[in-house]
Amino acid sequence: MTINQLITIPQPFEKYRALIEQTIQPVVTIQTTVKQTSLFESKFAGDPYFPLTMEYPKNAVGQPLKLLAQINFADIPKHLPHFPVEGILQFFIDGYDDVLGLDFDNAQNQDGFCIIYHEQIEKDTTQLMHDFAFVTATDDELYFPVEKEMALSFESKFEPLSIEDFRNSETYKEIWKDVDHNPDLENQFFTSFSGTGHKLGGFAFFTQEDPRSYVENLQSHKILLLQVDSEMSDIIWGDCGVGNFFITEEQLKQKDFSKVLYNWDCS
Repeated sequence: MTINQLITIPQPFEKYRALIEQTIQPVVTIQTTVKQTSLFESKFAGDPYFPLTMEYPKNAVGQPLKLLAQINFADIPKHLPHFPVEGILQFFIDGYDDVLGLDFDNAQNQDGFCIIYHEQIEKDTTQLMHDFAFVTATDDELYFPVEKEMALSFESKFEPLSIEDFRNSETYKEIWKDVDHNPDLENQFFTSFSGTGHKLGGFAFFTQEDPRSYVENLQSHKILLLQVDSEMSDIIWGDCGVGNFFITEEQLKQKDFSKVLYNWDCS
């Protein structure tokens, strides 16, 4: 496959093809199916794979975090540089908190969220936790964005830099000169390079602003580890927003998920 076949560029932006193609990165898009899953499957919500020998993650006041997403890399196309090729990666967030565990002053503070990577998978199910009733044992859990358990499937693609990414104003400055005074072209630019959808890798979508654009020490977190978008009535971040997690290349190579950048916003 040639580079010209990796992405489709709308006709009004064909003259910028060389510029746009310099930004493309591999992405694994995620499709969802509402269904019950096994402990080992990739999923949004539902019960996690969790060995009995481990302590279940909790927020700063001792309430259990809830599984947002579980990615079993046995299900993932070997398409993303530096991502694990085996094991299970889990994203837990605070469902008892109306800001869903996000610390707006320090988006790397994992008091309200947690990333766990299981490099070795315990196949003996008697050694795994099965009863997760304690996670939703009270009526306080009001804010969790994923309404239904979902199985995940994956597809390998490529995509260009999104227009909300903190690097876009400099990278796309010649395109912005064209679209700034042309509302129709601007709308097409936003639609075609939005970065929306569920994904691993690629470039992120924001309904507000990329937090890396105004916090310089976060700009090394260039890799989109996971994005979970709003989806009809089954996934809603606030007022139809989006959640995403970022990591540095070095941290990802070392499978160190202790300093992941977590963000979500809504319109």
